Amino acid sequence: MAVPFLDLKAQYLQIKDEVKPEIEDVLETCYYVLGPKVKNFEEKFAALCGVKHCVALSSGTAAVHGMIWATDLPAGSGLITPPNTFTATAEGIVLAGHVPVFVDADPVTWNLSPEKTEEFLAGCSSTGKPVDPKTGAVIKGIVGVDLYGQPADYKALQKIADKYGLFLYEDAAQSHDGSRFGQMTGSFGDVASFSFYPGKNMGAYGEGGAITTDNDEIAARMRTLRDHGSQEKYFYNFIGHNYRMSAFQGAVLGVKTKYIHQWNSNRIAAAARYNSLLKDLPVQLPVTVHDTRHVFHLYAIHTPQRNELREYLAGMKIGAGLHYPEPLHTQKAYEYLGYRKGDFPVCEKNAYENMTLPMFPELTEEQQIEVASGMKDFFKRG
Repeated sequence: MAVPFLDLKAQYLQIKDEVKPEIEDVLETCYYVLGPKVKNFEEKFAALCGVKHCVALSSGTAAVHGMIWATDLPAGSGLITPPNTFTATAEGIVLAGHVPVFVDADPVTWNLSPEKTEEFLAGCSSTGKPVDPKTGAVIKGIVGVDLYGQPADYKALQKIADKYGLFLYEDAAQSHDGSRFGQMTGSFGDVASFSFYPGKNMGAYGEGGAITTDNDEIAARMRTLRDHGSQEKYFYNFIGHNYRMSAFQGAVLGVKTKYIHQWNSNRIAAAARYNSLLKDLPVQLPVTVHDTRHVFHLYAIHTPQRNELREYLAGMKIGAGLHYPEPLHTQKAYEYLGYRKGDFPVCEKNAYENMTLPMFPELTEEQQIEVASGMKDFFKRG
């Protein structure tokens, strides 16, 4: 039996009778950019995250850039983040005029390690303010990443941010409707960013993103920045960008907001089935830490044989992914920062050993048994 890595068609068939009238309404009103559909989505998503503000944007990358841009840090500030993430996390820092400062991950959750963050900051604060020893950038913020759908340890990171007077940002691109400590993703730190790329837990029918925050000033600045720095048409307070969300995406996401919790519950149930089916195999399975709603955007296993295993499963027409196969600190785009292979062993282990299995809300037990059977065959054959 073929098992796809992702099945977007199954989700579409479930909600198409609700989505089609919403899209047709956009066509009838000809209100194609921002407008009532986007505003409706913003209100629903802010409520889901438990925050005052959601500002809808054109992509997840725009959201990472925007949340940092909107806090108006001094140019060239350093922002701590892990290198085992999609490039948009570090890219957003650079686009905002700042410097990525990499710190290693936790070996259980693969999220930014608070202990290593504290250790790094303590070691570079001899002058009274933390300064990145590689680039000389004064560190002004921490960007946590909710990798694979599990929120980072924001309680610990917030204590560190408060101690050193830093902004705390949440890259929640993979954790829609997740929670930790009873608090929803999108509500940690000063501001959070989301991606609604089609393959995300709550994906648009194209590109889309948003920031969420309780900070009135950040939200107001972001609303202006997304519209060319303008609050009134043709009058500009500062240089902005065109980061406005399409009304079509607002219409789709407005429908999907009411389904995301159940879809994620389906993912969590599927992850539990994988845990049971794969428990006796020589692979590292994902761990959900206490008091956390891990929404399993990705179900990531780890094994040194991941390339051979992935190739074997492909021969059985079973989809498997790599997220992400090379850490950012060893990539050409970031070589100017001065890092080298070996600097972040946990992130490197994650990059070189991770493999992501098929995961979507409609994934059936039969499909998962097929995946597990293929993996068992692989390891049995040695």
